[in-house]
Amino acid sequence: MVPKTKIWLEFEGESLLGRGGAKLLENIEKEGSLTKAIKNLNISYRYAWGYLKKIEKKLGGPIVETFKGGKDGGGGMRLTPLGKYLMRKYNRFENFIRLALENSELWEACGFSIPDKNRLSGQIVNVEIGDLAAFIQIELKKPFTLTSIITTKSVEDLKIDNGDLINIFIKSTEIMVDKPENI
Repeated sequence: MVPKTKIWLEFEGESLLGRGGAKLLENIEKEGSLTKAIKNLNISYRYAWGYLKKIEKKLGGPIVETFKGGKDGGGGMRLTPLGKYLMRKYNRFENFIRLALENSELWEACGFSIPDKNRLSGQIVNVEIGDLAAFIQIELKKPFTLTSIITTKSVEDLKIDNGDLINIFIKSTEIMVDKPENI
């Protein structure tokens, strides 16, 4: 499984700018022209212009401005400071979420994906609870015992006691303990 998501900006509870709109703004910024931008995106002029006007109406200000060219024509379109702000804001959120989705360590820390090669099952054979930490001795199904130091709060939260069956997750220098509901 691979996590996926869609990002959009909302303004006053309404959708304002999604991936397609951000791409439109990026292309206007890059090309300096709505005509060239829509060719890159393969969308209609009418759709793009309507999309831009809808955003401007919601925000109450322009996100693009048009300009006339010299004697030979050559006018175009550019983003206003508000348009540039919207594009930057969207791209920052999208990049943040993309980096989070690509960070397997983050997902593993949240308990979503830990490779099977790093999992062991065992049975608690001794619990020694101190003020801040607890020593948990675990007899693994393979013939050896592992000792893990975890917080006393974790022992209480997981309701760990002698004889409990548990899963062990080994990651770098950490050993995480989890007590599944139904082993």
